[in-house]
Amino acid sequence: MGKLIEFLQGVKEELKKVTWPSRELVIKATISVIIFSLVVGAYLWVLDLAFTRLVTFILSLRGSL
Repeated sequence: MGKLIEFLQGVKEELKKVTWPSRELVIKATISVIIFSLVVGAYLWVLDLAFTRLVTFILSLRGSL
């Protein structure tokens, strides 16, 4: 039990040394991540749509042979 308390005291001391980001920085970073995720999601959606149509077209050609 003594080692656990010693470990937790060490954690507490290390957390005092951490430089936490400002609220403004956290908000900007969060917005950036959301926008990036939306852009990547839209890109993947377009690729999925294109490949779906391509495969559908190829399969429709095979059915008509």
